[in-house]
Amino acid sequence: MPTPEQVRINKTTDRLTIHAPGDGSCLARIRAIMADLARQVGFPDHEITMIQMAVDEACANVVEHAYAPDKQWRWQHRQPEICMHIRTEHGRLVVEINDHGQRFDFTSYRPTDVAANLDEMKNGGYGVPIMRRFMDEVQYSSNNQTGNTLRLVKYLKKE
Repeated sequence: MPTPEQVRINKTTDRLTIHAPGDGSCLARIRAIMADLARQVGFPDHEITMIQMAVDEACANVVEHAYAPDKQWRWQHRQPEICMHIRTEHGRLVVEINDHGQRFDFTSYRPTDVAANLDEMKNGGYGVPIMRRFMDEVQYSSNNQTGNTLRLVKYLKKE
């Protein structure tokens, strides 16, 4: 389990910010924080699980791909870190995940055939389809100043 100094949490009246190492050591902690927050906002259990899975896949992709040891990424002078900004606004949960690792060409990405991957029991290739299926909005941006940002949005539906 990550030590308290590895995951830094800053809470203001309108936002929760999480800074975590850009490795897999803190993914369980991030999932737990997301579940607690989504529950507090009022999401039902099945949607909490969907939010957890989408955020976990996004953070796991940062660890596995953006900060992969065999990649040359632009901001090598920095320690690999995942920074998350989480807020609620107008009946929706907004999660922005920022890293300074290798860029990802999100617009030209075409997911593999998930059903075929499952039939062949292949690992990988499920992250982006999970995010797109479980969240209401998925947007990615990257620039030299701010790094890579994945924005995930889930609407709180009135039941």
